[in-house]
Amino acid sequence: MTFDEISGNEKIFEELKNAARCGQISHAYILEGAIDIHKEMIAKAFAKSILCKEHRGSGCNSCVICNKIEHGNHEDVFFLEKEENSIKDEDVVRLQDRLRNKPLGERNIAILKDADTMTLRAQNRLLKTLEEPPDGTVIMLLSENTESLIKTIVSRCIVVRLPSTESLEDDALRLLAETTAEALLAGRPFYELKKTLAAVLSDKKQALAFLDALEVFYGRKAVGNNETDRLYPKAYLYGQVGAIEETRRSLRGNGTVGYALKRFLLKSME
Repeated sequence: MTFDEISGNEKIFEELKNAARCGQISHAYILEGAIDIHKEMIAKAFAKSILCKEHRGSGCNSCVICNKIEHGNHEDVFFLEKEENSIKDEDVVRLQDRLRNKPLGERNIAILKDADTMTLRAQNRLLKTLEEPPDGTVIMLLSENTESLIKTIVSRCIVVRLPSTESLEDDALRLLAETTAEALLAGRPFYELKKTLAAVLSDKKQALAFLDALEVFYGRKAVGNNETDRLYPKAYLYGQVGAIEETRRSLRGNGTVGYALKRFLLKSME
């Protein structure tokens, strides 16, 4: 299947298609969604949009490349999945060995199923590859619970959350995320930032949706090439994503919404 044949989350898919079409592809993505979200199907659709020569950015689902990806036997697209209950250190070693080989085509693409089952040792080993990936490599981590991954892995990936609805793509939330990010970058005072976030300071659902929208905004900046994007240094973006993940954990652990978001603002202003 291609993105055009998968219902729901169309706006998120459009972002991925545009990245493939323009060649602005990150080296690593986390595709996070509940068990009912077909993450492997979405990962294959993304791989097709990247590698298909007939319809770059969407995939044609009929050429040799798309057919091989669909059936899991493309030479440059390989899968890693858990054995028994987890992905172990030796599994990641095999992945690294494979990624060192030059692709037969344009890119190597690795898809890690159940990435959130990686042992701590396996995660630390994978981190080395995420920090210095072989040229052209794209790694997709499929996860139900990104909080099971260490912060340094999350900060080096673009996190794509796949909700069952598209509430997170609300225009008002996207605008709020953009306004907040620009205000933080400009060094606006705390009282102004707190006023900007007044609409989400008391509602946990809205606060989590805002954090998702902000993370999407930073992810776009991480792969962008225009002058505005370059105002956001990679180290700054990694730090912001880490702060977002910390705030999200606080909220999901029954932390107070207002306190968690205010703490996020103060940390971002350091």
